[in-house]
Amino acid sequence: MSQAHSGFISAASFPRKSTTEDRFSFGETVYTADGCCLKKETVFALTPRPRVDEDAVRKRLAEDLTLVFGIGKVREAELKKNGIRNLRDLAKTRFAGDAADTADILENGSVKEIVNLYADLKRSSEPLLLGLVQDTETHLYFDIETLGMAHAPIILFGIGERENDRVKVTQYLLRDIEDELPALMLTKEHFKKNSTVVSYNGRCFDIPYLNNRLAYYGEREVRFAVHTDLLHPTRRMFRNEFPDCRLETVESYIPSFPRGEDVPGYLVPVYYQNYLRTNDLSILRPVVEHNMLDVANLATLLNYETELLYG
Repeated sequence: MSQAHSGFISAASFPRKSTTEDRFSFGETVYTADGCCLKKETVFALTPRPRVDEDAVRKRLAEDLTLVFGIGKVREAELKKNGIRNLRDLAKTRFAGDAADTADILENGSVKEIVNLYADLKRSSEPLLLGLVQDTETHLYFDIETLGMAHAPIILFGIGERENDRVKVTQYLLRDIEDELPALMLTKEHFKKNSTVVSYNGRCFDIPYLNNRLAYYGEREVRFAVHTDLLHPTRRMFRNEFPDCRLETVESYIPSFPRGEDVPGYLVPVYYQNYLRTNDLSILRPVVEHNMLDVANLATLLNYETELLYG
């Protein structure tokens, strides 16, 4: 890890009540109408959230002429040589109509409307959007662990919620496969209509997988305002600098909460099967810590990339 890690404070666990299942101080047993599962809460202190001027972000986005159909990089360069600096400057060209509509969204639209605009244009990987995401109030960082097979149960849920300059990571762990429904329903409660969900490859994996498991039990999918999958802007920003863009690799180059001996994702099912066979919860400690750091480091990565772009 780089020396930049010194800017972060170690994690501190919330007080937890003891249970018979609490063999390595995992947390507490939570009871619901659907059954029960294990719950753990851990708090990580973060560096202050980067201050981002939302108007400045919107202005920078409006300087991208390629948002208009028919304008590519070459044509954009030609237009800018002729003094056209932003979408509004296209008013007297044949691109005026589309440019004005796009400019209206960038100038006056909600964060959700702007993110949807980029999604429609297949441009969701645009790093500059992180400035708008960072400025939203309700961040929800999300990661899951599964048994590694399609449609298999989710065995561990990790949810991080930003509270000023800290992130609280809540984890729900299945004591047995039958605990999946209560864990799912507890997880679903964290998703709000105004939530900005932050994940790493969650657009293709974590969120669809969560919704598929909810559907299996006849439950509605989770609802939220905006989803930012940091894998894609991270690739745009660092693919020529880092050996690969796996989250664990990226963490080794940026300020982050350091890992010990980490568990590769493909071994998570092995650890869980061993736990089911022995009923020794301590076997799952590395899996729990892996998931917890995946969630907490989403917050540090969003901070880092936003600061890099707008600091």
